[in-house]
Amino acid sequence: MAAPVQTGNTAESQYLVLRDEIVGGTLPPGTTLLETALAARLGVGRAPVREAILRLECDGLVVRGPRGPHVRTLTAPEVVEIYQARIALEAEAAASAAAHRSALDLARLRHVDEEARGARDQDERRALHGRWHAVLRQACHNPTITAILEQLALQLALYDSVDMSRNPNLESSDDEHAEVLDAISDGDQDRARTVLRAHLERTRDVRIAALVRQENSSTA
Repeated sequence: MAAPVQTGNTAESQYLVLRDEIVGGTLPPGTTLLETALAARLGVGRAPVREAILRLECDGLVVRGPRGPHVRTLTAPEVVEIYQARIALEAEAAASAAAHRSALDLARLRHVDEEARGARDQDERRALHGRWHAVLRQACHNPTITAILEQLALQLALYDSVDMSRNPNLESSDDEHAEVLDAISDGDQDRARTVLRAHLERTRDVRIAALVRQENSSTA
C-alpha cells in the first residue's frame, strides 16, 4: 500500500493540494472525489477533505453528481462562456495596468516574459505564460477584477494539459505578450486593451480546437 502523501492537516492545506492535482492533471476531469479515499491518501481526517472539496466547488473545479463530487468536465460551449467573461475582464485589467502600473509591475512582467522565452521545456513555458497573466492581473491594482480572473483562470486550467503546449500557440503568445507589455509600459490604455483582447481571442480558439479534437477522439 502506498504511503500517505505528506500534507498539512488543515482544510486550507488539503484545498491547495487537491487544487494543484486537478489543475496539473493528476486528477483529470470526471474523476470522482471520494472523501474516504482522499483522506487516506493524504493522511488526514475526512473533515478537512470535505471542506476542501466544498471550496473547490465554489471555484468551479468540482461539481456534484449522482455518485458524489467529481472534477468538472467542461464542454466547448462552457469554455466559450468562461473565455467571454475572461476576455472582457482581462482586457480591462490590461488597460488598468497601463494606467496604474508601477516600476515594480513592469519589472515583474518583463522578468516572467524573459523566463518564458528562455525556457526550453514546453510545459515550463506554458506555466510561465500562465504566470505572466497572473502578474498582469496583479498589475491592474483592482482586487475585485483580480479575484474573479483568478477563478476563471483556474477553471480554464482544467484543459491546459490537453495539448495547449504542443502547437505554435506558445511562440505566438511570446510575441503577443510583448505587445501588451509595450502598451502597458507606454501607458496606452486603449492599445493594451485591444492587444490583450486579440491575444485571448486567439488562445480561446486554440483551446476550443484542442477540446474538440479530444471530444472527437473519445467518440471515434
